[in-house]
Amino acid sequence: MTRDYIRYVLFSLVVFLCNRLPGRFLYWIALRVADLNYFIFDRAGREAVKANLRQVLPEASEARIIYETRWVFRNFGKYLTEFFRFTKFDQAFFEKHVAIRGTEHIDQALAGGKGCIALSAHLSNWELGAAALAMAKYPANVVVAMHRYGRINDMFMKERESTGLKVVDMRMAPRQVMKLLKNNEVICILGDRDPTEQGIEVEFFGRLARFPQGPARFSIATGAPIVPGFCLRRTNDSFTIVFQKPIAPPEHGTREEKTRALTQLYAKVIEEAIRWHPEEWGVFYPVWDGEWKP
Repeated sequence: MTRDYIRYVLFSLVVFLCNRLPGRFLYWIALRVADLNYFIFDRAGREAVKANLRQVLPEASEARIIYETRWVFRNFGKYLTEFFRFTKFDQAFFEKHVAIRGTEHIDQALAGGKGCIALSAHLSNWELGAAALAMAKYPANVVVAMHRYGRINDMFMKERESTGLKVVDMRMAPRQVMKLLKNNEVICILGDRDPTEQGIEVEFFGRLARFPQGPARFSIATGAPIVPGFCLRRTNDSFTIVFQKPIAPPEHGTREEKTRALTQLYAKVIEEAIRWHPEEWGVFYPVWDGEWKP
């Protein structure tokens, strides 16, 4: 029995339980598991989050850093329980538990006929933000990294596509994204970490950090505006999704200069969102003092 197959069986069990147990009980379990992970199993992740939050909150006491770090783990645990029950999130769920603000900015971007890049970060339940656009009948596509094991990947695809999202394989993204933008569709993509290690360095919380080039390059190549959007958790575990004003690609400079300038612009928007909601930023590797190893 291979390790991937064992993971598949475990994931299948989690999906089964998440779709049958009450939501409140699932959150209770998620918090307990997250605490175990925080205190015992993921020391490296715990220290990485602490280091990141010290940069995000330079004036915070160590007690607050510890508190916020623990809630990063807890909020990520809640997100996982939600992801594995996406098939239960129907129109009624979104109407009751999800408020969307700023869709006029998506409409404004699409009115230009060049598509829209809805750019977010690993804040709260970022998957739910993209799903909400699809549920609201926007032509929404999400760029994701595929799991290497086919059965697990099929399971993840089923969860994402259950809300009407169309999934774009990150490995095939350049050609497919360009086609979708030319068709005036919405591309949902995360912009706060670079899994390829081929990104561009921009200022982020006062230091240089590496951001992916993809969102900026797609925008510059097609003329599609970037619309920052963030899905944020309320205290009662409902959500508010906020889309901000479109960011147009620069008109002057070389391609490299435009890419750096545009990436810097949306890095500042992401920075502001994280500054206000540090406990929801689910990044478990050192952003400034280390490399992410996928």
